[in-house]
Amino acid sequence: MVSFLVVVALILGSISISNGAAIRSNSGDVSIEVVVPRGLTRKAYFRSIIDFWTPERMASARPVESPTIVNHQTPFGDNRNGDENAIERILTPSAPLLSKGVGDPNAAGKVFFVMNDLTYICSGSVVNAENRDMIVTAGHCMYNNTANQWATKWIFVPNYSSDGRPFGSFAARELVTTEAWMAKVDYNNDVAIALLEPNEEGKHVQDLTGAFGISLNAAKEDKTNVFGYPINSDKGETMDTCAAATSATSVLLGMIFNFKGIQITCGMNGGSSGGPWLRNYDSNTGSGQQVSVTSFGSTLASGKIQGPLFVEENIGQLFTKYQNK
Repeated sequence: MVSFLVVVALILGSISISNGAAIRSNSGDVSIEVVVPRGLTRKAYFRSIIDFWTPERMASARPVESPTIVNHQTPFGDNRNGDENAIERILTPSAPLLSKGVGDPNAAGKVFFVMNDLTYICSGSVVNAENRDMIVTAGHCMYNNTANQWATKWIFVPNYSSDGRPFGSFAARELVTTEAWMAKVDYNNDVAIALLEPNEEGKHVQDLTGAFGISLNAAKEDKTNVFGYPINSDKGETMDTCAAATSATSVLLGMIFNFKGIQITCGMNGGSSGGPWLRNYDSNTGSGQQVSVTSFGSTLASGKIQGPLFVEENIGQLFTKYQNK
């Protein structure tokens, strides 16, 4: 039934569905907006989503199935991930808070959501947007292509740890991914954004955590810091990081799967999906320019993780269209 509704939405542009959401499709992107059920106030409904995520549910949530490429059957689209000769461009600058101090970046965090009545985890990050409510993550952290299903009860917890939620939790009011990810499982476009509801005090997430910037068409070879919550590091209960130089994806991955992203030597596994890849990261301020998200691992590039290079055709169009919403 869900797959039928998605097809109709792609044709008609917008449709309401019974689980409290409206799907919209536009050129290049597909979104689902959370609709408050009748009889509930907006504040009460989003509070109920946050209350659903008890410490016990958070601890038992599993990584969304890692889309590891192991054979030649994975379907990929034709997107070449931008012009190889394009000039790097700052889409939005970093917006750190002066009071950050040394430690894990507050703008990185953990994502929790439900699919098919099961609880899952991913990683994500706050980016500097006009609405001050935007999270960037991986497309597979909100849309399951196999089941044709959107995530529900999607929340973001900045700088999460098992010791607590230092900035609280924020529920998503809208989820957005690329049409290329939804329709083609194109890992060059495995990106997504979530628009968050302000907290009960009316504060926007960016006002509490600061935000990373976004750079498009960045160099494929450069020093990069990756953050995420992999289950092979303290069971995903604390933020992990890798710091190394990225490179263009392996020739074999490029030839077989038409993937034109970047890779980094890093041992993170499930749970790290959607985590930010940052250039010029400053641990004192928490500032950095995001150029990718963790997308997948492959037996064809052992010991490395892969991410789509941010270009106008993937994150650029999503950010520009939704940063004021």
